Amino acid sequence: MTFAHSTPLARSLALAVMATLTLAFPGYAASAQDTPTAASFEGVWKITKVVKTGADAGTDAHPQPGLQIFYRGYFSLVRDNSHGPRQPSPEPKDPAKLTDEERLARYAEWAPFSASAGTYEVKGDTLITHNIVARQARGMTITEEATIKFDGADTFVASFKSPPGAPPGERQTTYTRVR
Repeated sequence: MTFAHSTPLARSLALAVMATLTLAFPGYAASAQDTPTAASFEGVWKITKVVKTGADAGTDAHPQPGLQIFYRGYFSLVRDNSHGPRQPSPEPKDPAKLTDEERLARYAEWAPFSASAGTYEVKGDTLITHNIVARQARGMTITEEATIKFDGADTFVASFKSPPGAPPGERQTTYTRVR
């Protein structure tokens, strides 16, 4: 819209109408971004809810700590998958020669912990992560796809289906923006 040859009254009226429409329909501009982009994810996200179907069905409305960071095509995820706070393993009597009991206690402490980092991309409503590094060796080269749905700018739900060969099920993880 050009105002070069319009009268001051016409310019004022046009600006007033545009301001009114902008204020009257604030969600209209936001709805243009219903399709997520890689930039939509940039930031730090806290895991706030996990719902599982299948053999490990259940809802964890207060999961243990977990953070996922997305930045310029890269991601990092660290999370505690336990159902309660992890218990520290006791100090070993001889760190160079752990007993079977001490090994099992260390395993129990670290087994629910997961971590991975790599690259990510967004295609339509699908978030695709490509691991470069992971806590478990078999996770080093995993590519995961999750269907995503934003609930406003500060919450999204990622739905993951079980990989081939695993028992059928789905995990829905809710993330809330921390920063």
